[in-house]
Amino acid sequence: MNKNQKILRWVFVIFTTIVVILAIDMARNTTAPWNKKKQLVRAWGGDSTSTSTQTDTVANTK
Repeated sequence: MNKNQKILRWVFVIFTTIVVILAIDMARNTTAPWNKKKQLVRAWGGDSTSTSTQTDTVANTK
C-alpha cells in the first residue's frame, strides 16, 4: 500500500467519524413529529391544547 492510499483511508475514516458524530448530535436536538405535543406539555407545564387556542385567538385579534 503506497502513501496516497494510506492518506485516503485516514481521510475517509476521519470524515465518516465526523459525519456520524454530527448525525447523532442533530438527532438528540431534534423532536420527532409525533412527540411535539408532549414537548409542549413539558415546556408549558399544562395542556398543550389550551396553549394553542390561546395563541390562535391572540393571532386572530390582531
